[in-house]
Amino acid sequence: MAEEKNRDEEEFSFVKEKIKRQRFYQNKTFRKIVFQLVLAIVCGAVACFVFVISLPWMEDHFHEEERQEISFPREEEEDEPADILQEPVQPPQEPIVITESVELELDDYQKLYAKLKNVADECAKSLVTVTAASNDTDWFNETYESQERTSGLLVGNNGVELLVLTIYSRVQSADQLQVTLVNYLTMDAVLKNYDTVTDLAVLSVNLADLPEGAMDQIQMANLGSSRSMRAGDPVIAVGRPAGVSGSVLYGNLVSSGYTVSVIDGEYDLLLTNMQRASESSGVLVNLEGQIVGLLEQSYRDPGSRDTLTAYGISGVKDVIEHLSNSQDLVYIGIMGADVTQETAQVQSIPKGVYITSVEMNSPAMDAGIQQGDVIIEINGQTINSISEIQEMLLKFSREQMIQVLVMRLGKEGYKEISCSVVLERL
Repeated sequence: MAEEKNRDEEEFSFVKEKIKRQRFYQNKTFRKIVFQLVLAIVCGAVACFVFVISLPWMEDHFHEEERQEISFPREEEEDEPADILQEPVQPPQEPIVITESVELELDDYQKLYAKLKNVADECAKSLVTVTAASNDTDWFNETYESQERTSGLLVGNNGVELLVLTIYSRVQSADQLQVTLVNYLTMDAVLKNYDTVTDLAVLSVNLADLPEGAMDQIQMANLGSSRSMRAGDPVIAVGRPAGVSGSVLYGNLVSSGYTVSVIDGEYDLLLTNMQRASESSGVLVNLEGQIVGLLEQSYRDPGSRDTLTAYGISGVKDVIEHLSNSQDLVYIGIMGADVTQETAQVQSIPKGVYITSVEMNSPAMDAGIQQGDVIIEINGQTINSISEIQEMLLKFSREQMIQVLVMRLGKEGYKEISCSVVLERL
């Protein structure tokens, strides 16, 4: 039996197999993973090589430079008042005695005006001509193009755009805007921002469109201080003061203390003895070549309707900064007058800002502020003048809610009322 059993086992031994485990590197899944990793490494290396080679070209064609914020020096930094107490006392000087008279000749007169013209020419490098073109249709349904020209002032370069300050009412309805530089180079421009209160607007010109060397022939505006100007000071009107491009007028200030009330504030006006043209625009310049005023058409002194007037540059610098940096100029919507300590005592009115009128559909009207109210606080800060309100609004943004505390006259006298005002852009 044992022999038969062994014989049977030998006959069927051919079906016996020894199973061996497959090596890991022979696995199909492993091979696919390795192949994909190698392919990824090769593709990554090629992509890095291509990126390094093409980076300079892409930077030249597609890189957008960071915009720099436009800002002007504060008046305190420009014109620090002299400390009279610390000045050394000068010894009295001997009186000057004129022993002979000198007669001025025509050559002296020409030399004087030549120097004045040099000041005007230097300022003209920061002035441009803005052309506003509009398409319209006549009675016969035929399309025609009309053009209006005004002066513009180069106020900044943010690294991406050349910024031009101009008159908003002259460009607001234009279909196409162009700026002609002092070197007669004409560039397309777009309306960047505007303010309807001051009628100022900022246009932008793409720096990438300027040809090489164009920036060397122009210069940014040299803004001075209008607060240091006094009646009788000589000034030069440059730009289009006579309604013609490149015209120049020479004259003097008649007054520098005249103010005009606007919505939520007031601005200083410089009145001159120079003739006003119907389409005048440009700037006022002092003898140092600094711009001290922006010629305007909106607000006129009733006694000097035919003479050139200008916004004092000190009062509009903050507005120009906001417009240049694409920041909104918000408003409450009131016209007001200062209530001084003396006025408050004589007329028994709380000290602050007396509201003479409220604009229709304004944030002030929506908040319940009325004519005859006296604003005494905004967000907990005491208000003494309309100029303080004007300065505070520059720090606020659109749709921001502020708390305005007013005094309202009733049967029992003045009573405090708190109004929540949601600021909007005018």
